[in-house]
Amino acid sequence: MPTNSIYVRLFLSKVSADSSAEPRALGEGITQRLDRRAASRIRTACFILLLTLMSSLCYSADVVLIRSTAVPSGEQRELELAAQFYGVNLKVVTVSENNTGSAIRAAQQNETEAVAVEASSLGLVNQDTLLRALHRENRGSVPLLILGVTPEVGPALLSSWSGGAVVGVQRLASPLRLHYVVGHVAGITQQLSDLEIPFPGNDTFHCFLAAQNNAREIMGVRNDHEVVPVFIETDYAGQKIFLLCKTHAAGGGAVRESVANIETAFAEIAPAMMFIKYSAGERGWHALHHYANLTIDDPWLREPYGDLSYKGLLKEMEEHDFHTTIAFIPWNYDRSEAEPVSIFRSHPERFSICVHGDNHDHKEFEDLSSKPLSLQTAALKQSLARMEKFQTLTGIPYDNVFVFPHSIGTESILEELKTYNFLATINSSNVPMDRSKPSDLSFALRPVTLSFADFPSISRYPANMPNSNGFVAINEFLDNPLFFYTHHDFFAKGINAFDGMADQVNKLEPDTQWRSVGDIVKYLYLVRLRDDSNYDVLAFSNTFELENTSDRKLVFNVKKRESGSPGIASVSVNGEPHPFQLGSGDLDLSVSVPAGGVGSVVIQYKNDLDLAAISTSKSSLRVNLLRGVSDFRDITLSKYYVGRALTDYYYQDYSDKRRATPLLVIVCGCTLIVVSLWGAWSLRVIMKRKNRADAQSPGIFPNDKIARATGLGVMEEK
Repeated sequence: MPTNSIYVRLFLSKVSADSSAEPRALGEGITQRLDRRAASRIRTACFILLLTLMSSLCYSADVVLIRSTAVPSGEQRELELAAQFYGVNLKVVTVSENNTGSAIRAAQQNETEAVAVEASSLGLVNQDTLLRALHRENRGSVPLLILGVTPEVGPALLSSWSGGAVVGVQRLASPLRLHYVVGHVAGITQQLSDLEIPFPGNDTFHCFLAAQNNAREIMGVRNDHEVVPVFIETDYAGQKIFLLCKTHAAGGGAVRESVANIETAFAEIAPAMMFIKYSAGERGWHALHHYANLTIDDPWLREPYGDLSYKGLLKEMEEHDFHTTIAFIPWNYDRSEAEPVSIFRSHPERFSICVHGDNHDHKEFEDLSSKPLSLQTAALKQSLARMEKFQTLTGIPYDNVFVFPHSIGTESILEELKTYNFLATINSSNVPMDRSKPSDLSFALRPVTLSFADFPSISRYPANMPNSNGFVAINEFLDNPLFFYTHHDFFAKGINAFDGMADQVNKLEPDTQWRSVGDIVKYLYLVRLRDDSNYDVLAFSNTFELENTSDRKLVFNVKKRESGSPGIASVSVNGEPHPFQLGSGDLDLSVSVPAGGVGSVVIQYKNDLDLAAISTSKSSLRVNLLRGVSDFRDITLSKYYVGRALTDYYYQDYSDKRRATPLLVIVCGCTLIVVSLWGAWSLRVIMKRKNRADAQSPGIFPNDKIARATGLGVMEEK
C-alpha cells in the first residue's frame, strides 16, 4: 500500500509539473504538433492510468480466524461463505503451543474488523494478550467470536472467556423438527428479530447459562416447547464476545452447498452471516435502501381488466404504500383506453410499465432447436419498436426490463437482451432454460446474478406465497430487493388481496421504498466504505444511479462484471462521455459525486437496432386469434364461476387434473346443458322470424329469404 501511494503521488506531481511547464518548454515543441483531439486522448489516457494505479491500492476489511489444525473445519467454511457475501477477507492463522505470535499480530492490524477463534484452540491463546490486541485507540475494540463450542472445551475455559455467562455445553438431539428462534439484540438481529425458521438438522450443541449473567441470546433452537441458546453475545471487561455452539453435532459441521431456496441457504450459515454483517458494518457490501415491487403480468390498459380494477388498486396502493408494475404485452401497444391511461400518467409513483415478451404467443422465447435465435432476436427488436409506439400514443414511459412469457429463455437470448440495452430480466427463475442452477450455497442468497452472459437475471416470487414472514425478513436482512408477481385473477376475491403482504414488508422494514422495476434495477448495486473514506461499488446493470447521501463529495470506484461481448459503444456519466477501463473480466470507472447528488452512469452496447425500420403490424392470424382467446378468458370468462373453473382446470398440473376430473365433468355437463338450451331457444327465435318474413313476402327469391333471415343484406343476382 505505501509503494502504490508513492507511485500515485509521483504521477500526480509529474502531471502537475508538465502542466505548469507547458507554456514555456512544451509550447514550442509538443503543442505545435497536437490538435485538440490528440490532447483529449492524452488526458483520457492519463486518467485511465491514474484509475489503474488507484484501483491497485490495497483495500481490505479483514476477519481473522485463529485455528489449531491445518484441516479446514465446517465453521471455517461458514465464515468463508459469509465473508465472501459481504466482500471482506478471511485471514486464517494456524497456531500451536510454541507459535501464537502470528495470530496476535494479525488481530492487531488496523484493517482487522473482527477476530474468530475456533473453540478447540482456546487453550493455546492467552486471553489477556488477545483481548489487548483487539483494542483500537480510535474506535474501541473489534468483536471476538468463539465458534464451534462443544462440551470438550470444558466449563472452566468457557466461563473464563464468557465472563462467567456460560457454565457448560450439552448436546441436543431430537426426533422432532428443530427450529431456529432469533432473539432481539440491537444492531445484530435487525429484521430477523423474533423470527422462527427451520433448523438445518436434528441435533446441535447448546449453552448452559449461569443463573446470573449478562448474556444476550441471539439465536436459540426450539425443540417442541423448549428453546435452548446456541448463539449468544456477552461482555467481558468492555469487550464484546460472541459464543457460537457447533450446530451440526452429528455431521461434523459440514455445510450443505446445494440448497433449495434462500430460507434453507440462510439457515445453513445464519450465525456467521449475522456476525460478519455486524462486524463489517459499512466496510461490507450493503445496499443504500430497501426496495420492493408488485408486478402484474399480461393486462393491457382497459378498465377493468378481468378482476383487476386500476381505480380500485390505486386506492389500495395509496392506503398501504406499494407500487405496481404492469408487465405489458407489446402486441397491445395500440389498444389502451383513455381512463386507465390518465390514471397511469397522473400517478407514476404508483403505476409503471415494463416489457412482457412481444406477442406472448405461449413460449415465444424457447430453446434454440425449436425456434432459431434470429427469430427470437427479431421479436426482441419488435417488442422495443412496439413499446416506443405505445409510449408515443399514451405518453406513458416504460422500463426496458424484460419479463419472459411463461418461463425464462436461453443464455443466448439473455446476451441479446444485453446487446439491445435492456436493463435486466425478472422471472420466477434467474437461471436460463439451457443452463443448470449453480450448486454453491452463495448463489441462493441473492436474487440477482450476472453468471449468464454478464446480464442481470433476477428472481421474483408469487404474491400469494404462504408463510412469507421468514422469506421477507431474510431478504430484508440481506439487503435484497423484493419482487412479487401475480395475474389479474389474484384479485378475484377483492382488490385488497395484496394489502397484507405490503403491510408485512413495510412493518419488517419501514425504510422500504416501493418503486418501478426500472428504478429498482438502476439502484441495484452494493457499496462498501474504503480506507480513504470513499466507496467501492459493485454494479449489476448497465444503467445505475450513484446516490451520494452524505454531506461531502464522494468518489465511487465502480466495478461491473464485463466480458467485452457485446462491444461497448459508450460510457457516460450525467450525459457526458466518461473514461473507463476494461480488462480481466471487469469494467472499472471512478465517478465523483457532490454531496447530496446523483451520478447517472449509462453503459451502451454496440448493436444494429433501427426502430424506424421495424414493422409493428399485427398481421399474424394465429397471434390475433390467440390474443383474442386470451382476452376472452381474462375479461369475459373470469366473470363467471364456470369460466373460472374451466380456466383453472386448463392451467392445472396433470395430477391435479386427475383429481379435479369428477368436478369438471359435472361443471362441463351443466355447461353443455345450458348451452344446448340457449342454442335451441335461439334457433326457435330465428325460425319464427324466418316464417314471419316468408309470410309477409311470398314472392321473394331464395337469396332474399336467406338475407332477411340472417340480416346480411340482399345478394345481387347476375
